[in-house]
Amino acid sequence: MRRFLLLHLLLLLLLPGLLLRSPEAQACSSCGSGGADPVVLNPSESQKFYLGLSHQWGFREVDAKGEERRSYGPKSKDLVELAFAQRLSPALFGSLVIDYARNERDGQTASGWGDCSANLRYTILQPSMLDPLLPQIQLLLNHRLAIGRSIFDAKKEHYLDVFGAGYAETAPGIDVWWGMLPLVGGASFIYGIPSAKEIDSGSLKMGHVQKGIVTVGYMPNPSFKVLTGVVSERRQGTELDGQLQPDSDRRSNDVFLTVETLRVEQDNLRFILSRKAAWGEVKNTTRGWSTTLAWMRAL
Repeated sequence: MRRFLLLHLLLLLLLPGLLLRSPEAQACSSCGSGGADPVVLNPSESQKFYLGLSHQWGFREVDAKGEERRSYGPKSKDLVELAFAQRLSPALFGSLVIDYARNERDGQTASGWGDCSANLRYTILQPSMLDPLLPQIQLLLNHRLAIGRSIFDAKKEHYLDVFGAGYAETAPGIDVWWGMLPLVGGASFIYGIPSAKEIDSGSLKMGHVQKGIVTVGYMPNPSFKVLTGVVSERRQGTELDGQLQPDSDRRSNDVFLTVETLRVEQDNLRFILSRKAAWGEVKNTTRGWSTTLAWMRAL
């Protein structure tokens, strides 16, 4: 835990120095705000590496009636996320993401690999300095592979050995982003279609999920931006052997704050503070805090 916090502090100390370094890049997406993938390529970039360090804490369960309960699971989670993005054509690029997690409760810990995801982004409209009011529009496609141990396979008390969702999911979406002026903003919509999961009691099928993201921000200069926004997620009810389970749908409304540097072919940093299930109607979810520090390098 101490080493993880020291890595957070080191990246944060590097932020002022990076802001004083030169070449700039235009903001190219509302990534880093709860979208399907953590890393995107600027128009001039061909490859990019991403390393993210997250700490999650303060968990409280919210039941089917929207009432808050004490969490039975881990009290805190640390996450190391690795991603690599590769341009496939002038308008298309893909990325691979995998994470390694560490759960802790009352001095007991467990670590393991989480799920892996493959992502595609296709740009159907790209703005330019000649027409900065045009938005960037990207089509998204995400597929999450169920690699990490899930709640269905848990063996340790308090689910300390749970690191994945337990089921695969494919999610198409769209991202619209105005990023050429000092005031920036955009929105994303993602529709997730999960695969069935065979468990001891039968065939389990999670409901389809709809996720909407609205982002606004300020870019005081072309190499730095501050964003804030909301994420609203609705998942339909769960089916077991084709039978809908009563009152099993999920709802969560999150908020986030993102600070990010933007430079071409140089190191960049991103800091995110988020609060899950922060407002509005929520049910069958977990409320909690999360911080993420990420380092990115275009290759």
